[in-house]
Amino acid sequence: MKWFIYVIMVGMYADGTQDTYLYTEPTLPTLEACQEYVYVNSNALRMDMMIEFEGKPIERVFCIEEQKLKEYFETLQEGTNA
Repeated sequence: MKWFIYVIMVGMYADGTQDTYLYTEPTLPTLEACQEYVYVNSNALRMDMMIEFEGKPIERVFCIEEQKLKEYFETLQEGTNA
């Protein structure tokens, strides 16, 4: 099982969407390993997001399992095809 880091940024657009970022590297073997990675590397993650989103702060950081992530993106895609 692979776990990914998924970041949601502060602020919402008029259509209800928010800026998000999915780290595809590293992938982590367990939820606990993912949480520890986020905790230990929080400053680096924050700096990455500050650069990526021009100073916008992070609202939330999630560790999400690969299958749940696939299901989430499939649901999003189905919504855009409707």
